[in-house]
Amino acid sequence: MLGLIATALALFASEIMRPDLVALVVALTLVLSGTITPAEGFSGFANPAVITVIAMFILSAGLIRTGVADALADLITRLGGSNPVMLTLAVMLTVGVMSAFMNNIGATAILLPAMFAIGNKAGYAPSKLLMPLSFGSLLGGLTTLVGTPPNLLCSMALEDAGFAGFRMFDFAPTGLAVMLSGALFMAFVGRHFIPVREQEDLSRSYTITDYLTEVVVPDRSPLVGKTLAEAQLPSRYGLTVLQVRREASGSTYTAPDPATVLQTGDRLIVEGDLDGLIRQKDRGPLRIIAETKFRDEMLTHDELELAEAAVAPGSHLLGQSINQGHLRNHFGVLVLALRRRGKNIAHKFTSIPLEMGDVLLIQGTRQAISQVAASSDFLVTNRLDHARRDTARMPVALAIMAGAVLTAATGLMHISVAGMLAVLLMALTRCVPVADMYREVEWRAIFLIALMLPLSIAMDDQHTGTARWLANQVVALTGDHGPLVVMAALFLFTAIITSVMSNAATVVLVAPIAIAIAVGMGVQPHAFMMAIAISASTTFLTPIGHQANVLIYGVGNYRFMDFPRAGALLSVVVFAVTMLVVPLIWPFAPLSPPPSAPLP
Repeated sequence: MLGLIATALALFASEIMRPDLVALVVALTLVLSGTITPAEGFSGFANPAVITVIAMFILSAGLIRTGVADALADLITRLGGSNPVMLTLAVMLTVGVMSAFMNNIGATAILLPAMFAIGNKAGYAPSKLLMPLSFGSLLGGLTTLVGTPPNLLCSMALEDAGFAGFRMFDFAPTGLAVMLSGALFMAFVGRHFIPVREQEDLSRSYTITDYLTEVVVPDRSPLVGKTLAEAQLPSRYGLTVLQVRREASGSTYTAPDPATVLQTGDRLIVEGDLDGLIRQKDRGPLRIIAETKFRDEMLTHDELELAEAAVAPGSHLLGQSINQGHLRNHFGVLVLALRRRGKNIAHKFTSIPLEMGDVLLIQGTRQAISQVAASSDFLVTNRLDHARRDTARMPVALAIMAGAVLTAATGLMHISVAGMLAVLLMALTRCVPVADMYREVEWRAIFLIALMLPLSIAMDDQHTGTARWLANQVVALTGDHGPLVVMAALFLFTAIITSVMSNAATVVLVAPIAIAIAVGMGVQPHAFMMAIAISASTTFLTPIGHQANVLIYGVGNYRFMDFPRAGALLSVVVFAVTMLVVPLIWPFAPLSPPPSAPLP
């Protein structure tokens, strides 16, 4: 078991394999080795926590589609002044409120384009707002049971062990204390550690020279007098012509028609493999202009613009390449460059499957870029346009969401049942069309959670006893110093693990150990579980610790070290507040009476 856990951690950290596939390897290994039964191996798909997470994805989509989230985004845009402290607070508290009842990633995505508009209006660098936006969404998720999957998983782990699970607003006292402390810290102190990442010239920022080349049609070239279709540059030379500039007349043809006839002296901006032209040197049909240095003004004019478009969560294009997505045909824009996780990808980027958060440098008319901005597939940073919203159904969506929260909070229904009932109502009222519901669910996250849950089964006393063995080691090291020190150790251990793997998978691994420790010490486990939920959800130290960070990473033009520089002290603040507040709200009460179900 320890070897399997270590292998899984290594695979998560190295990103050699997709996280959901790593989880599948873990589940199959446990089943094929006979450690757990097939029914136990796939029981995660019937777990109420997984069902609830599915429901929350769909309910979040209902709030987005009916314009509820946009109304909050517009509020920040209207009220955002020029005071950096108030701007930071407004952004973090607004996204925090949103993420308390909807998907953290969705809340971040909705507000992301507004950060650029607010920053430009206030004369404040957007990079100073994007990181608080992501961090605020993570902090806001701490305030309710449905705010983030770790909260649900901690509650379900308690119930599986025979303890009372957390109710809807049990997280509010500790979550609000942590969120408000984090927001105040970022507004007054933390924002000074966020670097200004301006992009005055997009062409230089994306190192366009690595992707594009300017060539000229020389005198007596065999291409003179031929159309682009007849020249067959893509098939013969692997070149795609993005622009034709005719020096004689001063005309510029962007996305030129295949019927465009080439003339002597025409300058072409091309994308592709230049090895063939380099080998032919001056004897080839095209001559490379090596001294060309691309700047924005070369790629724009009165009709053409450059813009950055991030691939949105739930985009149809996820897993497809730029070529497969046919962006040129669908939107009339050219993709000039691709940035992933802060790095420009130069080699054959048009054939690489797209991931959420990838940033494309696009060129097109104002109308074409507005079309991209209005698409649900992209987040265009210099546009506030968004996909069409059905605002007439906004009150209905709000009522459905409020009903689900209230019925779960009052105990009338289990949260999973209330969530699925709300999904049914969203479908019947067409707040979310049935045909689109399956697309709104992040199935990779669902499979990751469901396939990691059997790990906690395999660790209990009825199987391998790994959880109790690890618990004994922790108690031997820290138990003499009392439960507060143990809780601090669990918090820090969770923070380390969640930096390299999904926060949901981290909770699945750590929760049974924490419960076993609490039982061994003779105290109620709720304080330990609350600390684990907070630690797993506050991943500020890396840009890949949470998908909300991934989403802003490329768009904000951040460097990897920007996150630990800005997030380290915030993590210390969250740790200190957790250690102070959690024992007050959830004291280390004696374990009495004993739970009715077997313990890990």
